[in-house]
Amino acid sequence: MIQTYPNTLDKMENITPERHVFSLPTTFGLPVGGALQDNVPGREDVTVRCAALRYPVSKSKQGLTLVLTHGLSSHKESYHPTIAHLLRMNATGNRYINMIREIWSIDMPNHGESAVLNRAYLEDRQERGRKEGWDGKCTTMDFTSYLNAFLSIPQLQGHRVVGVAHSGSSTPWTNVFTLFKRRSHPHPFALLFIEPVIMFPGMSSNDPRVAHSNANMRGSLAKRDKWSSRAEAKRWLLGIQGNRPKDQGDQRRDIDISGNAKQREGQGQNVGSGHKKRTGNGKAKAKTPWSKWDDRVLDLFVERALEDVCEPTLPLQGSATTAKSRTYVRSMNRKEEESSLYMHSQHTVEPAHLAHMCAALDLGGGGVHIMWAESEEYISQSSRAGILDAASRRVISDRVVPGSGHLVPQETPRQLAETLYDVLVGHVAVAAGITMRASL
Repeated sequence: MIQTYPNTLDKMENITPERHVFSLPTTFGLPVGGALQDNVPGREDVTVRCAALRYPVSKSKQGLTLVLTHGLSSHKESYHPTIAHLLRMNATGNRYINMIREIWSIDMPNHGESAVLNRAYLEDRQERGRKEGWDGKCTTMDFTSYLNAFLSIPQLQGHRVVGVAHSGSSTPWTNVFTLFKRRSHPHPFALLFIEPVIMFPGMSSNDPRVAHSNANMRGSLAKRDKWSSRAEAKRWLLGIQGNRPKDQGDQRRDIDISGNAKQREGQGQNVGSGHKKRTGNGKAKAKTPWSKWDDRVLDLFVERALEDVCEPTLPLQGSATTAKSRTYVRSMNRKEEESSLYMHSQHTVEPAHLAHMCAALDLGGGGVHIMWAESEEYISQSSRAGILDAASRRVISDRVVPGSGHLVPQETPRQLAETLYDVLVGHVAVAAGITMRASL
C-alpha cells in the first residue's frame, strides 16, 4: 500500500542541481543484444559528451546514490519534479539518517543537451554509415556502452548506486549487468524499473508492446518537431488552436530548474501533482499525449528539450535585398534517430539474462523492483506477468503508481516520488544497512 505524504512543495526552498558535462570514452556500433564482437561494421571506440544533473544531498558515504535514465524522446530535466518531491520526503522522513547521498539524472547521447553536444559526431557517423553500408544511428547497445562509461566516472567510485530507469532505458541497465562482464565498476546495487519495455525473443506480433513499438516508429517520423517559438510549441503540444489562452495555466512562464514556475506578480501557482485545467481564448482540440502531463514537466520540456535555431536565408538571385536569417525552435533529439529506437528488437533481452540479474541483485544487493502504470495502455497484465515469470519471480517488489499512464514521470511525478520513496525505505535502504534513526 502506498503511503501518502503532505504536499510541502510550496513550503520549502527550491532545489537546484549542479550541471555537469562529462567526456565518456565508449564504444558505438556493438550488435544489439549480441556478443561484444570486435569485427562488426561500424564498431568504433569514441569519446562522446554526457550532460548530467547532480543533486548533492548528504556527505555521508553510507547513503544511496540514485542514477536516473529517461525514456525515449525525453530528457534529464523531466525527472526534476519527481526528484524535488523525493528529496523533500527524504529530508522530512524519520526512519533513516542520510538515506540518499546524491542523485544524478543524465541525457542519453542523442537526447537533450547531450544530443546538441554530440551532434557533429552523430551526423558524421550516420553519413559514414550511409556511404559504407551500415546503420549509423544510435542503438540501445550504444546507450548501454554509454551508460557503462558513465557508471565508471570517478565521481561514482565508492558509491552504492541505485539505477532508476523509465520505459526504454531499462534495457541498457539490463545489458550493462548481463553483457558487460568485465566492467570497471561494481554498479548497480539495486535497480528500480518504471514501466520497463522489456521484450523477449520470439514474441508475438500481437503483443501490445510490439504493436506500440511499430506505432511509435511511424508516429515519431510523422510528428511535428519545429515551431516558430516555444510559445507556439507549447500550444501545439497542448492541442490548442486560435489565439493564445489567457488563463494562468497557459500563460508563458519563466521556468527555473527546480521545476517551479516563476509566476508574474498577482498570479497564483498550482503546485499539485496533476495538470491544471487549460481554458481561455484558444480553442482546444482533442486531448494530446502532452495534455496529460504535469504542468512543470511540460514547461521543462519546452524550456530544456527544444533548441533555438538561427538559419541564414539567401536572397533570390538578382535581388538587391540583403541576406536575412530565420529563427525557430526544434526538438534536440532528431526524430529520424528516435524512430529506430522504438523497434522491438532494440529492447529484446534473453529471459535467462533477466533472471540472472534479478537473482544476483537479490543475493548481493538491493534487488530489482518494478513500478507499473495504473493504466495498461502500454504494458498489459499478461505482459507484466510475462516479465515477472521471465525473471523467475526474483523481482523483489512490484507495485502500481496511482493515477499514471505509461509516461509515469511526465504525468504523475508526485505519485512516482512517493512510490520510489516507499521502495527505497522499505527495501533498498534495509539491504544497504543504512543507519536508522534512534527511536524517541
